[in-house]
Amino acid sequence: MTIFEEVKKLVDVPSSARHYGLEVNRSNMVCCPFHSERTPSCKLYDRNFHCFGCGGHGDVISLMQKLFGLTPIEAVSI
Repeated sequence: MTIFEEVKKLVDVPSSARHYGLEVNRSNMVCCPFHSERTPSCKLYDRNFHCFGCGGHGDVISLMQKLFGLTPIEAVSI
């Protein structure tokens, strides 16, 4: 198993988002950090996320990459 598969298996998207400061509501929705909005349009599932506003989507690693401008290996290291 690669480090990427290991991280995806062990770390869920909502917990990671909360840890890094996103305000996750009870239905696991957040205001998308990738575009301006007033109401949450980004749904956080256990293994991925999807923004219904801008179409952004990915897994926990790509979320960290996009949030902090990281490479994939840097994203699994934080």
